This record gives sequence, structure tokens and C-alpha cells, in this order.
Amino acid sequence: MSLLKEAWPASRLVTVLAGDSQDVARQQLRREWTKRLRVTVSEPIYAGLWKDIERVCENNRETPWPTLSLSLFWQFANTGERKPYEDVYFERRGRLVALVLAAVAEPESWRIKEVERGLLDICGEYTWALPAHVREEDTVTPPRQQVDLFASETAQTLAEIILLLGEQLNSHVVAQVRGEVERRVLEPVFWEPRHFQWETADHNWAAVCASGCGIAVLLLAEDDPRKAAAIEKMLGSLDCFLAGYREDGGCPEGVGYWVYGFGYFIYFADMLREFTKGAVDILTSEKVRQIAAFAERVHLSEGIFANYSDSSETERLPAGLISRLNALQGRPSTLPFRIPGLLEDPCRRWAHVLRNLVWTNPLAFGNSEAVVDYLPQLGWLMCRSHNHNHNHAISGTPTVEQAAIFAFSAKGGHNDEPHNHNDLGHFILHGGGENLLCDLGAGLYTKAYFSPGRESITNISSGGHSVPVINGIMQQSGVEAQAVVLDIALGEQGAAQMDTRFKLDLTSAYPVEELALFTRSFAWNVLERNEGAKLTVTDHFEFETSDGSIQPWDVEENLISRIQPYTGTGFVEWKGASAAVRLDYDASVLRLEVEAVQHMDHDGVPFVFYKTSLGLASDRCGGAASVDCELFFTINHSSF
Repeated sequence: MSLLKEAWPASRLVTVLAGDSQDVARQQLRREWTKRLRVTVSEPIYAGLWKDIERVCENNRETPWPTLSLSLFWQFANTGERKPYEDVYFERRGRLVALVLAAVAEPESWRIKEVERGLLDICGEYTWALPAHVREEDTVTPPRQQVDLFASETAQTLAEIILLLGEQLNSHVVAQVRGEVERRVLEPVFWEPRHFQWETADHNWAAVCASGCGIAVLLLAEDDPRKAAAIEKMLGSLDCFLAGYREDGGCPEGVGYWVYGFGYFIYFADMLREFTKGAVDILTSEKVRQIAAFAERVHLSEGIFANYSDSSETERLPAGLISRLNALQGRPSTLPFRIPGLLEDPCRRWAHVLRNLVWTNPLAFGNSEAVVDYLPQLGWLMCRSHNHNHNHAISGTPTVEQAAIFAFSAKGGHNDEPHNHNDLGHFILHGGGENLLCDLGAGLYTKAYFSPGRESITNISSGGHSVPVINGIMQQSGVEAQAVVLDIALGEQGAAQMDTRFKLDLTSAYPVEELALFTRSFAWNVLERNEGAKLTVTDHFEFETSDGSIQPWDVEENLISRIQPYTGTGFVEWKGASAAVRLDYDASVLRLEVEAVQHMDHDGVPFVFYKTSLGLASDRCGGAASVDCELFFTINHSSF
């Protein structure tokens, strides 16, 4: 892929970013967005989103804006807790989003006044960056001018609000907003650059920050040469972002961060194309098309995903973004159609909500299909069965027929990925629209979550994944811990039957001196007429010491689920709402234990998950130096 910055230096950009053409583009975009927003108010598919908007607006009239006090800001430094400050920060953004959209839909004077108060309130914040991202020790760049993900998002949000409502707002308010965006973001990023680390990052930070800042400069900067130089700089950051993806288009951070990073990349790319009359189109490469397909490739069913790294299995995919990506790929998506509500997004992101309203196209979504897919650079395997009777529901409500889909996913890769979890060889079993054996996803973000020793946190540790503990030792972090693919066979017979093999060498993941070899093999088969599915997991261990003696060893096979298991002699069952999985094992050599673990999810909500452990020790295997441990899983439509 050619570099965006090299293809579009400032000397070329200045010719397609001329002042008159920018004014025309702004006016046209304002008309299109305004017209589309007003139409959606009466369209049933947007009813839930508009209900959320009305609810937030009503709350704004009944209660004062929550205050972002300095004491709340310093709480992160003092305790490591992020949530108290961020809850207030995002509620304030959510109020502004709702007020603006309501004012565009019905531009009554009192609504405009509410928007002006909200804008001025956000203009008065100590900093637009989150406390976790502010470097107080930075003596060159004060907190007010430190540009992180959320300062960039705020700049974009305010710039797009001025685009939509600027002519109806008090001129002094508009001047204040423009001035704050200029001082807090455009100046430190472009006019007097401080060279932030995200500018050369190969992950979501580069895309979100570059796109937020890029849209702000497109909409607000008047000087053509300076605007061209700024866009050239942001294209360089987007080059770094795209370099973080390999040819398979896989996102190691997971589907949630794919939505975040690649979503903002699309938002900026679309506006840049419009403002240059199609001259600068950065969406045409094959690599971009591969990245665009990622969420669909890791989708299991019912909006449930293979959610390795810091993603949720129930990510809220923006309907507007997916509609745009479907158009980019020239075909309907197999993802389910659903427009998320404003309150479903804890961050209340303006960019997603706005484009859900102005971009969504229900006809861009299609039916489910059978998939056996492997992302070779990422090392993720996905197998999803097909249901002949699957009926796509525009409402997004699950149907009985959809429960027939069975899916399996397994993970290779290495243990030094962005938002890394030590999870090589981990797997997910899915049936009836839920992950029966699951990945816990992201934990509650605190200072410790991103500090040395993070491997001890349940969500990150291999102890929180369906992988073994060997001689009491869990997987190590680092790129040296790699899953080596020994065998892969992506078999598929017809639309409802698959026979797939996947074998990994995971020896390097475990810093166990006496471990000579550990391989994990998966064999997945979907039965005729999609009546069920079977998975066999075979772990092979070889132990030896430098003097050739055989020392005692033990292995603990762990399985993670949010469903409380039912146990009996030689079997375990996890019964979901529409499907169940049964594990059969050799009770003569494996010892069973089930632990209920009190935990907290990424949003700080308590829940319980269950760790099922099967213990295997050398004294139960006649002191052998090598052993195979086989686990036989069967998934059916209902309990057995």
C-alpha cells in the first residue's frame, strides 16, 4: 500500500483545499446532515435512539450539569480510579450530543439557548483530556493543551456542531468555541506542534486523534496552506495506524477497538473525500477493504463476537459506520441490523450517534452464512455454521431460527499485542446466540490495568482464559511467547457441515523449565442438517529435565464461562438459553473443581463467572514424561 502522506503532500493538497470549494462543501454537508436528521425523527427504526435523546434533554432541564471539579480530576492520581471522573465527563458529552441533535431537529429558541450553555460549559473545563492521559510532569505542554483521544473527539464534536448550528448560535458563543478548539487542539498539534506520541502510534490512538484533529482543521481552519500542511501531517499518522494492521486486516485489539480506530479513520476519510470533490480518496486500497471486513469475519451470531483482547463480546456496532463499510465493499453485511441507543454507549460519542442518524441504510444488511475463516497474521480461527431457515429481522430481535447457529473460535498470535491478554490457545464455544465458553474481555480500567504487573489481573492473566496452568505457572507476557501453527485444515462440506483442524505449539508461552513441548489441537465438526456440533481439544505435554530424570508434574486445564455448570461423573454441562455444551472427560485421571468468581466488568458492573478446572498430575499417569489430555465437547440446541 502506498503511503498516504507521500501520495498527498501539502503541495498537492493545497490545490484541492481551496477556500471557495471548502465553503461550498461545508454548506452542502450542513444541508445534507440537517435534512437527514429531521427525516429520521419520524422513521420507526430510529425511535429508540430519539427516545434516548429526548430522555437526556429532559434530564438536562430537571438537573444541573454535573461538575468536573479539580478534586475529581486528581482522584485518578491519588487512587488509580478512572471511573468517577469519566462518568461525569461522558455524561456532560452525552447531554451536549442530545441537546444539539434535538435543536437541529426542532430549532426552537429555547433549545438553541440550551446548546449555547452546554458549549460554554465544556469550553470552561480544566482540560479536555482524561486524567489517565494527562502528564502533569510535562512542563512544556500544560494539561489544557495535552491532546489525547478525548480532546481530539471533543474538538471534532465542537467543530461539527458549529457546522450544523453555527448560523443560529450567538456569535460570541461561536467565537468562544472556535477559540477553545484553536488554543487547546489546533495550536499544540499543528501551529506550534508538541509532537504527541500518538502521531506515530500503530494502533487506535493514531486514527482517533488524527481523524478528530483532521476533521476539526478541515471545518475550522481558513488558511489554505496551513490547512494543507495540517492534513498532510494527519495522513502521516494514519499511515502509522494502517501499518499496525497486517494483510489479513485483523485488529489485535479486538472488535471494540476496531470500531473506535477504524471508525474514526472512515469518518475523516469520508469528509476529506467530500471536501476535495473526490480527489483525495484514502479508502481505495485492498488493505483498507480487508480491514473493513474484520467485524464481519469475527462475528459469531446475534451481534456476539470472538472478543479477544480488550473487547466485549456484545460490542455496539454503529449502524451508520457498518452501512458505509458495506457500501465500500459493494455488498450487504451479514451483521445483524440494529441502531444503538445514545445511552448504550458509555462514552456517548457524537461521531457515532450523528452518523448512525445520517448514514444508516437498513438495506445494506443481509443474511447469515456459513463461515470457516482464518486470519493468518492475527492467528484467529472462526467457524460458524449456517442455518437454512435463518430470517433476518430488521428489528434486531432474535428469532427461534437464529438459535441454530453454532460457532467456534480459537486464538494464536503472541503475548505482546496491543491491549494484550496472555491467552494463546484460548477458545470460545458459541450456540443459540451466546458464548457458552467465553472470553471475559476487558476488565475495569484503572492505573494498575496499564502498569507493570498487569499480568496478575484476571482479565489479562492466562488464569482468566480457557488454557492450562502448568506446574503452577501461567503464560508469560512478551513477543517471545508465540503460538506456532503446526497444522490447519479449513474444511467445509456444504452449507451446514464443517470439519476443521487447528494445531498450535504453545511451548514458548510457558516459562516452565521442565516443559519440553506443549501442543494444543482443535478438531471442530458441525453435524448434518446443523443438528449439533462437536469439538475435541487435545493437549499434548512432554516433560524432561537436564539430567534426564522424570520429575513430578501437574497440569490444570481451565475453562471459563458466565454460565454456572452442572457436573456429574465424567461430564460437565453449561446450559444456555437456547443451546448447551457438554464436556466429557476421563474421570479416572482428571480431577474436577468448579469455582464461582466474583468479578467486575469493564463498566464497573459486578458479575459472577465460573472457572471449571480439570487437574492432571504425573502420579495419576504412572509417572509418565508425556501425556495427552483430551476434552470432548458436544453442543446441541437444548439441554441434554
